[in-house]
Amino acid sequence: MKEVKEIGGTTKSKAKKAVPQERVKRDAKTVTVPYPWLYASLVLFLTIPLFMFFLGYLRLTVGIPLTLIFGGIVLYAVSDCLNGPNGSKLSRQDTDLKVPVSYIIGFAITALAISFLSGVGEYIITIQDHPYRRAILRDLIDYDWPVIYNYSTQTNPEVRQIFGIASGERAFSYYFIYWMPAALVGKVFGFEAGNFAIFLWNSIGIFLSLLATSAVIKRFTRWVPFFYVFFAGLDIIPDAAYILTQYEGWYWVEGWVPVMTYISNFRELCSVFNQMVPCFMIVALLLMSFNTRSMGLTAGILFCYSPWAVFGILPVVGAILFSKKQRAEKTSAKVMNILSPVNIASAIFLLAIFGSYYMSNAAATSYRGFAWEFFVRKYMFVPAYLLFISMEVLPSFLILYKNKKKDPVFWASVIILLIIPIYQVTGMNDLCMRGSMPALFVLSIYMSEKIADVMDAKNTPTTKKGWLKSAAVMLTVILMMFPACFNLFTIIGSEVTGDRNDKEDIGSFGNIRDPQYAETIQEQFFAKDFEDSFFYRYLAK
Repeated sequence: MKEVKEIGGTTKSKAKKAVPQERVKRDAKTVTVPYPWLYASLVLFLTIPLFMFFLGYLRLTVGIPLTLIFGGIVLYAVSDCLNGPNGSKLSRQDTDLKVPVSYIIGFAITALAISFLSGVGEYIITIQDHPYRRAILRDLIDYDWPVIYNYSTQTNPEVRQIFGIASGERAFSYYFIYWMPAALVGKVFGFEAGNFAIFLWNSIGIFLSLLATSAVIKRFTRWVPFFYVFFAGLDIIPDAAYILTQYEGWYWVEGWVPVMTYISNFRELCSVFNQMVPCFMIVALLLMSFNTRSMGLTAGILFCYSPWAVFGILPVVGAILFSKKQRAEKTSAKVMNILSPVNIASAIFLLAIFGSYYMSNAAATSYRGFAWEFFVRKYMFVPAYLLFISMEVLPSFLILYKNKKKDPVFWASVIILLIIPIYQVTGMNDLCMRGSMPALFVLSIYMSEKIADVMDAKNTPTTKKGWLKSAAVMLTVILMMFPACFNLFTIIGSEVTGDRNDKEDIGSFGNIRDPQYAETIQEQFFAKDFEDSFFYRYLAK
């Protein structure tokens, strides 16, 4: 795939100046994708599971009105997406995407390959959490909605002993709507069909993410899928230090500092694709939007997919609300855009519905406090924090600073990444791992733009200093690949050597096969006394 800069937002004269003539000829076959089509595709991908939740999980007296309300919100958001912050219609010539056919094919193949290698559908040996993911899909297929478990169905005596109770009901509690389209397919055609459906659904989400990223940076380049997969911190340096010092304590590739962990893109795709893919889509959707009148929907829906990531998206949204691209000229228009009915209604309804659902299992967040409280030697927090930031945030910051120093979204992303490690929620610190996703994805998108510029022939440095800077940037990019390469090596190597696949170790949360998962399931996926919660008393079927 050759890099092409001919995309919405550039005029013909600019395209000629930016793209060498011979490259245009080689990539002459293009497909025009209207901006509203791409915008609508992203919004519908994110809201179809939401509509299914409303109609499948809630009482019809609640679900039908909510479906109609959000159906109207989606129609408004799509119809308004080509209007600027002042309400004026934007030119199709400046917004439509001319996508080279080679990139459509390349993005599609990449999306399928990423889904397969990251273990979605469990067609290959996976590295983490997929026994849980497979059990979620199975139970959404096999159980009625809402999913309610009875302890009496547990047949493993060790599991029954861990639970300490032989009967009684618990509600399934998790951010699961990403699986709902596949679960519906599975209810009709069986589990294997549903399993293939989640693989296909995930691939479509990745494909749309790559198109949306290209729309944000206004070019088609191979660096978009590269950073979608390989973006990470410089985890290779502390890992090398651990190997050289023969350190025998607890650590893993991205978790070399207990409590503080930022996860590489590929690892997120492997372990929490249900959060990573929609979160990346939402970040790209926000960055490519031309006004702020529907951001209550496009940002607020992240709460349905990943409540932790909401902490990271709020500063980014705040920066976008006042950025030059989305800012109206008149103060009154700025206020009206922010306080639009769509923004207010979306925020209120999504917070009320999903907030009450998540609160039905408050035990999942009972483990929390300031990060230094979890250090055996509290004075070690400061050096650990500084080392962590220098490996995970500083490299991207230095590479992007010159180009993005006037971009409020860039600064909001960096600042929230500096703040998040200070507080811990859950034993593995889900707040740090998932709350960092939006800001890291912003840096990932910006990096694809920056490196495309560095590698552009017309930007080739002619001085020794320029060559050294470019070499340093590319060396950093190469070192960033380590976590993804390590995990890919583990996955493919395990498949080649025929290691045991653990995808069916759980089977179903209603009848857990391996007792080692029982405590985690009871804490994170079971809601105790759910009948007394607001959600199950007044909203759920």
